[in-house]
Amino acid sequence: MTLKVAMIGSGAIGSRVAELLDAGAAPGVELTGVVPHGDAGTGFSFEEALDIADVVVECAGVGSIAEFGPRVVSAGKDLLVTSIGALCDASLRKTLLDDGPGRTHLTTGALGGLDAITAACAGGTIHRITVESRKLPAALIQPWMDGETKDRLLTAVHPVELLRGGPAELIKAFPKSTNVVSALALAAGDWGVVEAVLIADPAARQTSHHVTAETSLGTFDIRVTNEASPANPASSALVPHAVVRGLRTLANANGSFI
Repeated sequence: MTLKVAMIGSGAIGSRVAELLDAGAAPGVELTGVVPHGDAGTGFSFEEALDIADVVVECAGVGSIAEFGPRVVSAGKDLLVTSIGALCDASLRKTLLDDGPGRTHLTTGALGGLDAITAACAGGTIHRITVESRKLPAALIQPWMDGETKDRLLTAVHPVELLRGGPAELIKAFPKSTNVVSALALAAGDWGVVEAVLIADPAARQTSHHVTAETSLGTFDIRVTNEASPANPASSALVPHAVVRGLRTLANANGSFI
């Protein structure tokens, strides 16, 4: 049986996912169409996606989850989320994860170790998770920053700690840097045990994440350094492949890690 997939968004992640699916990277998966970012009203529409697809893949950013996600699951279709940071919103999280009848799946994206943390949550207690993320200063410039702050970051010669706090603090100040911390909170089943440390590092030629998870079943130390997407330096080149792996598992779990 073929798993029919529609995608929302055709940016760096979405376009690469489409290329991989068209090249046959996920046997048993058929890409039926791509809804333009923001459902621009041209070409393949969101309504067509709901009518045709078994799974709708979001590749269009945090705002698109609030706009389209509830409509996907309420229509009884499955949703695969790349912008996991959107689930910092407790109301939206409940709608997508609890209300149904469609199911919500979460891509592992640019992070590893989520399976171990989820297993530790199921069989024990998560005491504390810390994730230190390092990015180039230019990738962390925000609209709310004044000129002096921006200049200080762009001319920094040493690492600058920009934030230390939970997912709620991070999404307010750096909304495009919330996917990793949100994924960890979801894996832990507790949004209160995760602390994010965001560092602007002029020597960070690649984005890196260092996760330390202290649990009753062991301590996990996970380090991931990601190559940037050629089409968007702020995005990881690994994410499209994680999305395709997830779709391949949904279509045919035989031999897959689940």
